[in-house]
Parts: sequence; structure tokens; C-alpha cells
Amino acid sequence: MKNLPRRFIASVLAVWILAVSPAPAADPQPAEITAALKRSADWHLANPSGIDTRDWVIAPLYDGLFRLAVTTGDAKYLAAVLRFGTQAGWMADNRVYHADDHAVGHAWLDVYFMNTNRVERFAPMRDRLDYVIANRITEKLAFGQKPKTPGVAITDRWTWCDALFMSPPTLARLHAATGDKKYLEFLDQEYRYTYDMLWDKQEHFFFRDSSFFEKKTPGGKKTFWSRGNGWVYGGLCLMLEYLPKDHPTRGFYENLFREMTASVLAAQQADGLWRPSLLDPNEVPIGETSGSGFYVFGLAWGVNNGLLEREKYWPVIQRGWAGLMTRVKPDGFVGYVQAIGAAPGVPGPDTIQDYGTGAFLLAGCEVLRAVGGAAKVDQGALLLSAEKMIAEDKTPRAYARLVPERKDDLAWENDKVAFRVYGPALRSGAENSGTDIWCKRVAFPVVDKWYEQDRVKKISYHKDNGEGYDGYHVGDTRGCGGLGLWIDGKLVTSDTYVSAEIIWTKPHVAEFKTVYEFPVKLGGKTVFENRITRLRLGERLTEIESFFSHTAGRGAKPIENFPHEVAIGLMTQNKGAEIKFDTAKGFASVYEQLDGKGLGTGVVLSPARIVRTAELAATDKLGKNAHALLITRPDEKGRVIYRAGFAWAGDGDIKTSGEWISYLAKQVAE
Repeated sequence: MKNLPRRFIASVLAVWILAVSPAPAADPQPAEITAALKRSADWHLANPSGIDTRDWVIAPLYDGLFRLAVTTGDAKYLAAVLRFGTQAGWMADNRVYHADDHAVGHAWLDVYFMNTNRVERFAPMRDRLDYVIANRITEKLAFGQKPKTPGVAITDRWTWCDALFMSPPTLARLHAATGDKKYLEFLDQEYRYTYDMLWDKQEHFFFRDSSFFEKKTPGGKKTFWSRGNGWVYGGLCLMLEYLPKDHPTRGFYENLFREMTASVLAAQQADGLWRPSLLDPNEVPIGETSGSGFYVFGLAWGVNNGLLEREKYWPVIQRGWAGLMTRVKPDGFVGYVQAIGAAPGVPGPDTIQDYGTGAFLLAGCEVLRAVGGAAKVDQGALLLSAEKMIAEDKTPRAYARLVPERKDDLAWENDKVAFRVYGPALRSGAENSGTDIWCKRVAFPVVDKWYEQDRVKKISYHKDNGEGYDGYHVGDTRGCGGLGLWIDGKLVTSDTYVSAEIIWTKPHVAEFKTVYEFPVKLGGKTVFENRITRLRLGERLTEIESFFSHTAGRGAKPIENFPHEVAIGLMTQNKGAEIKFDTAKGFASVYEQLDGKGLGTGVVLSPARIVRTAELAATDKLGKNAHALLITRPDEKGRVIYRAGFAWAGDGDIKTSGEWISYLAKQVAE
């Protein structure tokens, strides 16, 4: 046996040990599996994680929800994916090259295949990967080495093993959607780059990244991270589903899957689960859910798709599923998930993550197929059912979404009001960082419907068709509550947002983040506004919290002792508009007529934060408008916090100037 690889010997021993260990008395029953999956999906959907809807963390949850829908025939879970996709604009996340930000493409494209006429569900992901391929990075990158190419980051190539879950399945789907071989060529090139760098030919596992080559566990073993290899193993399954049977490199990926399988079996413990450190289970002697979920998913997928022999592997899958069920609470909470990280860590019973639940759903759906419990589903009919479910839902809620099909708008609403801001596609136009308002007559959501009607049916949302309309003019002004810097008595504004993130929240609040860049420098450095916006159900004013920094987005920190004042503006729509400032109570108001109906717009700010007020002629082309400005300074934490919104008499609630002033005064008091 000297000449046999240690991994082969270990896997044979592992299969023998597991074979003689007590197995579950019987196969799990389809009804039990289905019930467990739905409980977990329902629990997780009812308890939002507050993550960006395009973040890699949530991508496996989308994969799991999609498969739960097509495996059980329950359109509710497909409707959930549709809602997420619509909110996210069916886009990749903000980092152009980072593989993590391509992971939502699995689900977006799976939905697209159900109805290929809905090009808006396909085009954003195609455009992102087309750009990456056309402008590919060729420098050899690795963790611990500073890139030589200006502007390039370590993660601009697949330099960490998790990337093999994130991007390859999306690329394989893009090839299936287009027939264009460039997607598979790029996939093969980058996959082999990662394989050659991180694959351990002796242990048949991937190092998380090159910084782990020399790291040893407390027991002196090589450090192979369970979830990191779980990402790879599950990603192979999701990719192989769309890789052509006759593709020249398919054999490489199938062989890699089988080689990993042998090592996966060797690392499974007697309770059916895997430990965070694959070769040294004593490093963290706790069965972890997300890695285990991906292994059970991969093993069951291999059996269901003919890559693994059922007789040999089914007992292993049984134990794995039974082990996963010990990590799920009666209400469906999936615990013992290792937190976000890059190395073996300690999972606690109450730790939860979107990807942990996603891995559990993926595993359960394949086990359900393996025991013959999958429903026969017409995917086109399932999609129609899910879309109808959404269209007929008139439940009032707070809601925000990206709208790339309308030049990168970002719109948000609740039962009272609706707003929008403008995105990168309008950078060359008159629009900038001002805030638009949409007047509503109805309590149920209208944003999706109005955009769809305008785009497809040519029914303009600039006309009131019974539910309200957009009759407000913004142009290059502050609109309703936009801000700018106040420098030497002049208003300096930013252009359209640079980046945006829609946050997954409960239905009573809409929340998103935007970043704006100002045309000024401080110490030779760019100034960005990092903004969080929230709108709660039942309120007319949207909450805004901003700070200024020299970097954009995640990880940005406020500039200390920011030297400039900040002006928050309201734009009048007509000459003769009634402008009112009340610095003692802390608000600015504009009241005027809009197409014959009263419109009040306002900004509410802590009275102690108001430095001064100003009226300023607007710069828009109409030449008849003015800005009412509240001028403030960032607080001791570098933040500017205020609320802005409106009331339109057409909705029948606040119908006079006096009622509007009373409303604003009450908001300040509260």
C-alpha cells in the first residue's frame, strides 16, 4: 500500500468506517424533507439579514429558494426570488471583476431561462461579464503579493477558492443563453489559473488562498477550510449543469469532482457532518452547517446526475442529511453556521447566515429528488403563477429597487409616497443628485407597475391614470431634499450616484445605500458622500443619514473635521410658491400648486443643527424655480441626519398649506 495516495487510503477507510457505523433506520420521507425545507425557507424569508440584495452572502439563498420552487412546485419561493431580482435590477454587485459579485447571476439567469423574452433579467449580468472578458486582467495575482498593474486588486482574478462557486456557474449559464464560446473560454482559463495555484494534489482539497500554503492546524495538519472547499464542490455541480456534454474540458471538471469526493468522504465525521478544518476535526470539534450543506448537496447531486454510484454513496448522504437536521431548530432556524471568514472558525448554535440556509435548501432539494419526492413541474407555468402572485398582492409595504432598464433609476415607496434618484446612465444628462417625487393615490406598491407600463405598454407615469403620477420637475436641482456642499456662499452639487445597494429589510421599511462624488478636492483627495436612505411604512418623510469620505462605499470612514457646510434643498415648481423656514422648530417648507392640486415639500432637521437658511435661484432651464435651503454642518461623528418628503392633495390626506405646516411641526416634535 506504500505507493497508494494517502487520500485514497483515507477515503477507503472512511467509507468502511461509515459503512459499519449505524445508519439512519430508513430513508427520509419526502413529506418530511419538504416540510423541513419550507420551514427553513419561511423562517429565513421572515427574518431579513439586512444584506445588500446583490451580495455574495445571499446568492446561495437565491439558489436554494429557486430549487425549492422547482422541486416542490410551490410558486411562493420563486416569487421571493423574483422580488429580490427585481429589487436588485437583475444586476451584479458593484465590484466589476470580483467573482463574489457575480454569484447572484446563478439565480438571475435560472429565472431568465423560464422566459427568455424577459431580456431585462439577463442583460445586466451579460453586460458585466462581457466587460470583464473584453478587459480581462492578465497579471499573475496572488494573496500576499502587491499587484504591479495600476488600479488592479488581488481579487480581480480568482485568487481564492470560493471564487470557483461564485463566477463559473454564471459564465456557464451565459454560454447556454447565448451560445457564445467566449464565456467558456474565459471560464476554463481562469478556473485552471486557480486550480494550478491552489489545488493540493496530495490531499485533493483547495487551499483557501496562497497565504495558507504554510499554515498548519494545532495538530500539525495542512489547513483546508471546510466551507471554502464546500464552495468549490457545490460550484462544480451548478456549473456542470450548464457545461455542454461535449465540451473539451468537461472531463477535467468531472474528474476534479470525483477526486474531491474521495477527500470529502474521508473528512466526514461519524455524526454525518464535517468540521470547519477538514484534515484536523479536533481544531474546531463542532459540526458546521454551511460546509456540510454544500457537501451533502454535491454528493446527492452527483448521485442524481450519474457521476456517483448510488449504492456506494447513499449511506453517506443519509448520514449527512440526518446530521444537518440536528442543526435545524423546530421553527426552521438553520444554526451552527460559521460566520463570514476565510479560515476554520467556531460556529455557535445560534449563528445564522444566508449562505448557510441556502446550502441547507440546496442539499435538501437534491435529497428530495434522490428519494423520488420531487414534483413534476412545468417551469413556464410556475413562473406565471409566481408573477401572478406578485401582481395580485396589494399589501401595502415599503419598497426600494434599482431600475437599470430606465437608465439606472433608483426608486422607493411606501403606502403614502414615492421617490427616485438618478444613476450612472444619466451622468451626461441634466439630472444629477436631486430627489424626484411620485404622487400616489393608492396604498399598494406602484413603482414596478408604472415602470413596466411605461417601458412595455407606453403608458406614461407622467400622466395620472388613476393611481397617481410623476409631475414633479427636478432636472439639475436638489428636488425634494437633495443635498450639496455650501462653499463660499455657493451650492456645489454632486452628479448622479456612483454606486447603490438595496438592503434586504422587512416590509415595513425600505433601505438603501448610495454613493455620490463631488467635484471638489480636500488635500488633493476626492470627496464622496456615503448615504443611507430609509422610508418606513405610514410615513411621508424619508430618513437620510450621510457622511463625507475620501473613499466610496463599504469601509469608508468620515473625514475628520470636515470643513464645509452642507445645504439641504427644496425646489419650487412655480413662481409664487410659499416658502417657509422655521429654524426654532427645525424645518423648511414649500407649498404650491402642482397641476391644480396642492403640493407640500419639506425638510426636517434638528433645530440645534441649523446654521442658517437661504433662498437661491435654481440652475434648471425652466428659469422659474428657486431653492429653499437649510444649511447645516456634520455632527461630531461626521454625519448629516435629516428627513425629507411631501404631501400631495390628490391623495386626499393633507390638502392645505396649514395642514402641511402642522404635519412638519409634529414630525420635528416626535
